[in-house]
Amino acid sequence: MIKAVIFDFDGVIVDSEPLHLRAFQRTVETLGLKLSTTDYYLRYLACDDKSFFRRFLEDNGQQCTEREIARLVREKGICFEEMIGEDIRIFPGVIEFLEAIRGKFYVAIGSGALTEEINLILRRKGLSEFFGFVIGADDTENPKPSPEVYLKCLERLRIDYDSTITAAQCIVFEDSPHGVLAAKRAGMRCVGITNSCSGEELGLADRVADSFSEIIDDFPEVFKIF
Repeated sequence: MIKAVIFDFDGVIVDSEPLHLRAFQRTVETLGLKLSTTDYYLRYLACDDKSFFRRFLEDNGQQCTEREIARLVREKGICFEEMIGEDIRIFPGVIEFLEAIRGKFYVAIGSGALTEEINLILRRKGLSEFFGFVIGADDTENPKPSPEVYLKCLERLRIDYDSTITAAQCIVFEDSPHGVLAAKRAGMRCVGITNSCSGEELGLADRVADSFSEIIDDFPEVFKIF
């Protein structure tokens, strides 16, 4: 029996990836470097901020100290906060789906984004009430495809709600191959949402859907397939 639903955030709940991309682009431009949209979605989509800068700088033949990476993360965060005032789209069907599962499952977010960034957007979009807690990049050491973020969610679910809940009783919604792999490595079921990647790229997921509207059509039968 499924007891918990865990959502990735960027690319699943809200269409904030373009803002992250622009914030990364502005930041790396201060180093005289360029980040293309294609490279971002192919190579860096599931990275948290620290992992992005480490990998991006390595890919561009540059070495950077942890202090410098921390500075870049701060700069990117400032850029992102300035952009949050721009309209961030909630993906179709999300609110309706959250309404449909309200009170039926424990609901949480497990993301590679910073917790405060997530909470800020949730507050501005009036979505905070739907989620019991958020586990973000600042709560973990290892980015996806490491299962750490989802294992942290499981630990929190056991503390806050149900000490007997297992990984197999959790369903994760993800939009990236690394995110899907992280969920599977955590022992959880996963639904891939094709907001950012193709169905083929999300092939490791237990089910792939084009939108939450498609999932709502099957609710709650969609959970019975697991």
